[in-house]
Amino acid sequence: MDKLASHVEVAPGVFLERMGLFFEDVEVGETFEHRPGKTFTIEESLRHTLRALDQSPMLTDLNFHDQCEAGAWIINPLHVLAVLTGMMTKTFSRIVANLAWEKVEFHEPVRDGDTVYAESTVLEKRGSKSRPGQGIIRVRTTARTHHGRLVCTFERQILIYGRGQGPYEAAGY
Repeated sequence: MDKLASHVEVAPGVFLERMGLFFEDVEVGETFEHRPGKTFTIEESLRHTLRALDQSPMLTDLNFHDQCEAGAWIINPLHVLAVLTGMMTKTFSRIVANLAWEKVEFHEPVRDGDTVYAESTVLEKRGSKSRPGQGIIRVRTTARTHHGRLVCTFERQILIYGRGQGPYEAAGY
């Protein structure tokens, strides 16, 4: 079975879509691109910022003068981080728990209209000592705009199910 196959044959001519890698499928040094990219808009950023009860003028007041350097509004960096985490979900969707976000850096702001692409490289992998059938991976994620500007990097530790573990078979995927 190809670990990267999007579908597996469950009966002759019958294919089941699958999503995400099991712990055994991940190897240190592999890099995964998370597609499609995400185009950010100021309207969406404002909604998410206000929903999070953040009332910082720099992120919520379209009349704030410093906001518009370089000709486009700045997207809330925490909204960017949340979207990047979501972009990783297709690849690393067999997650039991998020253990940590570390070394989060916002290198340049994401601006209204930027499309951001992300990729994650597996840095470490080890079986869980306390949870048989599960393991911990640490990845470094890098995000760049469609113009190639580096906007965000972070490391994330994830507890992930091993093959045959978790709710997937009972749920039909």
